[in-house]
Order: sequence, then structure tokens, then C-alpha cells
Amino acid sequence: MLRLIVITALIAAGTACSRAEFAYRNADRLLGYYAWKTVAANSAQRDRWGPLLETTLQRHREQELPLVISYLELAAGSVGEPGAGADAACLVDAAVLLYQRHAQLAVELAVPLLTELDAGQISHLAGHTAKRQQDAARRYLDPDLQQRERSREQRFIERIENWTGTLNDSQRQQVRDAVGRIPDLSAPWLAYRAQQTDRLLGMLEAGAEAQTLRDYLTGWWVRMDGQSAEYRQRWQTARQGFIQLLDALAATLTDRQRATFLDRVGEVRNDLASFVAPEHQQASLAAFPACEAAPT
Repeated sequence: MLRLIVITALIAAGTACSRAEFAYRNADRLLGYYAWKTVAANSAQRDRWGPLLETTLQRHREQELPLVISYLELAAGSVGEPGAGADAACLVDAAVLLYQRHAQLAVELAVPLLTELDAGQISHLAGHTAKRQQDAARRYLDPDLQQRERSREQRFIERIENWTGTLNDSQRQQVRDAVGRIPDLSAPWLAYRAQQTDRLLGMLEAGAEAQTLRDYLTGWWVRMDGQSAEYRQRWQTARQGFIQLLDALAATLTDRQRATFLDRVGEVRNDLASFVAPEHQQASLAAFPACEAAPT
């Protein structure tokens, strides 16, 4: 559920701007398709789920989408003037908060479907998640460690260039150097996801009730419970390294790169703003505690 309800994933993944409006305009259909693909939800289950999906999307338009738009405005303001520098810590922490808020919506959407699954659908979900795990392992855990590092560097560069346009040689080297310092969390993250998925499947097979599933998914998707202390420490190291990379790159952006960034962020912002009623368009910076003193 999370992959399609979280509109901020479009931002984090560097999706083309023109797809943001398409994805949001068709969110109900896309989520219905995802329910079918993930758990083989039948038409009766999707019909019963439809009203909840509709009210959740309405809640998203009223409460969450204005925050996403405010976040985009913060991002634009942070690099709007040459030499202004990006408040990278604010942007990273605000993105985490947006993720958590959307993850909670995903929990509320997922639980009613999960409680209705029969044995065949649970088996379908197990097969679907196993394939996703295998695909991710092939993508992120190349046994050739040098190739794995090169691929990781290239992913960083491509995602940044989706917003800034082409980086120059010096900037690309900045990214490579930073990637070398940022811990690669792919292996422990995939192990964690496999662990949590196995527990969920066991709960479904045992016929867990809705509140039990809600508590479990909230712990997993929102709080990310069950991670080791070592992983959490490595995540903090990675967070700090990413913040430092954003700060360093912001100081080197050319006028053209700044203009490209502002144009692309502005397109996404305007696409999403078209779905927000005027009375819901103002979102307070108080929602982002780390950003209350951020430049505007």
C-alpha cells in the first residue's frame, strides 16, 4: 500500500514531474490495481474497500497534501538565491516526518484488506513479497562489491540530476566521495524487511485480528520497530552524511542548475496544488519542527 499512497515517494525517487499529477489523479485506480496485484483482492473485497479508500484520499487532500506542497516550497526557498545554501537537516527531517504521516495512512488502508484474506490470498502475498525481495537483492546486493558501489554512486547521481540537470565533473566527484562515507544500508534493510514480512505472514495465517495487525504495521511502517541498535546508529551516520552532501552540493549549484531545480519543483508543486481546495492550502511550518526557522 505504501508505495502508491505516499505521494512524497514521487519526490524522493525523482519521478518525472508530469507523472506526479497523473499518479495523484488516478490514485484510486492505481491503489485498486496494487491491491489486486499484491494480495489478489477480488472485486467484492475491492468494492467493500472502496469507501475507505475514497475517504482516505479525501483526508490526504485536506491534511497531508498541503504539507507536501509546503515541503516543496521549503525546498525551493532553500536554494532560490545563489549562496543561500540549503537547510538540508530541515529538509531531511521534514521528509522523514512526511513519510511517517503517510505510513500511518497506509496502515489504515491496509488493515481492512489484510483481515479479509483467505489462505490462497495469503499465499499470493507471500509469493509477491518474495519476488520483490529477490528483485531488490539483485538490484542492490551485487556480489561484486566494486560494481555494487559503482551502481550505488550512479543511483545517487541520477536521482540528483533528475532535479538539477547534469552535474559537472567536480560535483559528480563530490557525490562519489560522499557515497563512500555514507554507510550502505541495503543489506540490513532488506534483512529487516524480510524479517517483518515473515512475521506479518505468520500473523495472517494465524488469523490475527484487525487491532493486532494495526499495532504491528504501525510499529513496522511508522516507527520501524525491531531494528538493531547497530542499524539505527548506521542510519544516523547515513543521515548526517546525506545532509552534508546536500549542503555541499547546494553551495556549488550553477545558475542553470538552480533554475532547473526551481522549475521542476515548481511543476510538481503546481500539479499537486491543483488537487487542494483553497481553504486547505495553507500549511503551517509548525508541522515541521526542524524547519520553523528555515528560510522562506
